[in-house]
Amino acid sequence: MGVGSFTMGQRFELDGQRHHITRVLEDERIEFENADNGRRQELLLGELLGHHKKGRLVFKSLAEPTSGARAAMRVLNNALLAAVTPAQQKLAALRLHFVKRLEGVVTTRAVVEPLIEAIWTGLGAPERELMPSIPHASSVSRWRRQYRECDESINALLDRVALKGNRESRLHPEVEDLVERCIQELYLAPERRNMETVLAAINQHIDAANLQRISSEHLPRVGYSCLRTRIREIPAYDVWAARYGKRSADVKFRSSGLGEQASLPLERASIDHCRLDVFVVDEQTGLPLGRPWLTVILDECTRMVLGYSLSFDDPSAMTVMRALRHAMLPKDEDPDLLNAWPAWGVIRTLVVDNGLEFHGFSLDHATGRFGTTVQTCPRRQPWYKGKIERYFRTVMSDLLSEIPGRTFSNVLERGDYDSAKHAVITLESLNRVLKIWTVDFYHQRRHSALGEKPAAKWARLIGQVDRHLPDSAESMEASFGKPLKRTLGHQGVQNDSLLYNSDALAALRHRHGDRFVISVITNDEDVGYLYAVCPDTGEYLKVPAVDAAYANGMTRWQHRKCREYANLLSEESQDNVSLADAKQRIRKLIAQDMLLNPGKSRSKLHRWLKGQDPLEVPAPAPASAKKPTRKKSAPSSKSTPGLEVPTAPFSPPAQPARTSTEFADELLLTLDAGIANQFKKEAFA
Repeated sequence: MGVGSFTMGQRFELDGQRHHITRVLEDERIEFENADNGRRQELLLGELLGHHKKGRLVFKSLAEPTSGARAAMRVLNNALLAAVTPAQQKLAALRLHFVKRLEGVVTTRAVVEPLIEAIWTGLGAPERELMPSIPHASSVSRWRRQYRECDESINALLDRVALKGNRESRLHPEVEDLVERCIQELYLAPERRNMETVLAAINQHIDAANLQRISSEHLPRVGYSCLRTRIREIPAYDVWAARYGKRSADVKFRSSGLGEQASLPLERASIDHCRLDVFVVDEQTGLPLGRPWLTVILDECTRMVLGYSLSFDDPSAMTVMRALRHAMLPKDEDPDLLNAWPAWGVIRTLVVDNGLEFHGFSLDHATGRFGTTVQTCPRRQPWYKGKIERYFRTVMSDLLSEIPGRTFSNVLERGDYDSAKHAVITLESLNRVLKIWTVDFYHQRRHSALGEKPAAKWARLIGQVDRHLPDSAESMEASFGKPLKRTLGHQGVQNDSLLYNSDALAALRHRHGDRFVISVITNDEDVGYLYAVCPDTGEYLKVPAVDAAYANGMTRWQHRKCREYANLLSEESQDNVSLADAKQRIRKLIAQDMLLNPGKSRSKLHRWLKGQDPLEVPAPAPASAKKPTRKKSAPSSKSTPGLEVPTAPFSPPAQPARTSTEFADELLLTLDAGIANQFKKEAFA
């Protein structure tokens, strides 16, 4: 720190290169020379002033200081400025008063001492407390020399407390090497040994070495404070990275900032999933089903929730499509809500993480049809979408804390609380509660980061946005579907063992031929229909399934499980088992399993019953029912008719020997669909 001027001999750095001024010419032209290559150039004074203003030009002292003086100046300019007390700053100002008063005076002691005494006598009472005695002439001379060497900076007059003390190690060289090696191998290791363990290992090695030395050459043992000082000299980042891993160190020592900012609604939104810390129960039986998944799309400008999806489906392309459709399309009026939910419109930038559900299908191509750009966050760095992470934290702390059946974030926090026992809310009720909390509480509460309500900021800024909608709801569903190529014939289009046909497809065959390849788009959320792309106009034609009674409202996951179950039955019986019959049998077994296994998680079972007709759960058998006898026999090769579910779950009739078909049923229902089979006689007993 100091001053400089554009005079001959002045040293400065321009863009990191050293120069010095050789001549000051007319018309405010400055000639200077590069200290490294000797090249000379001229610039106008105004240009040099501009470089100085931009920080490209930095003045240096006229005399190049020695290495020791340069180190002292660096300590003074950096460390002492942040560490000095107000009293030390006032003392430095008082010393500067002596230096300025004696400027230009001969430095002989006979001349300086009377002047120093006169200056000290003229000080007031506060200054006398800082400097209780008259400073010696040699001290004042030292102040003047330090002031000149540091380019007339007052920092040179501060007490050099930071430079005091011994800077050299007092340890024996062998002990120094041993301490360094033990720190690197024992302390800076993933095992995270404490300092006491490392110190014991060091002293153990020293004791072993001293056994081979005479008493006068024994190595001194190391103390705890010495080891702690050596460890503290290592950068904290390096210590944490060695003990906990580089990623943990990057997270702990990261620098937080504002990040990407959105100035208008719908300009930037983030999407993420969270498994809620609450158990929900079945609407019909009241048995706990498990923890549902919540997919949310949050507007980063206003913190408005644009849309969400709540279900037992794991994060997938289907849940992403469901949330995006809810976010972009206008919300229906809901009698449960006291306030409006005006969030709709196409999002410009959608921020996602590296989950497979965002990369397993062409999300950027699907959203790109509406002008939405997909931005992916860096891997394993969730703070790049911290706003939606903070929203999930608010949901957990403000909403779920009021609902019985909360699972808490970890076992220690849960304690003895039985979440499944206290669960009382159904998935439908939880969906209504979440909607009310979002619209009537979260949107209407003052947000600490915004300084206003999310709904108020949305209403204030949404008028500046040209909102757009997809051309139709059908085109939006088709955009997030899976495109396939299928052959169109007289039976229509076949996909996943289901036939789809309509009058529109018949009209296409009349124009383009009896049999040709056509582009179709399937929907994993509902296999009851698909979209066919018209070859002439490119329009989407909604084609229903031929067996609508079976397929309507069924997800592709449910349909595939029914198909697997029907195939296994058909392989043994050599008869074609309809998918509808397999669907009905599985649903009955689900209802049976929900009574026979009350302790099992039923999130997959509820996935079957979602959107289906209510089930008739059989009543338990009377207490006098006879206990069935157990029979052991090898599986028979004969085919058996359809599987019959007993009417009394706790007292079934005696079962015949299991056939290979029944064994396949048990394996499928246990491993794939999560359905307990009816042959566990121990459970019946």
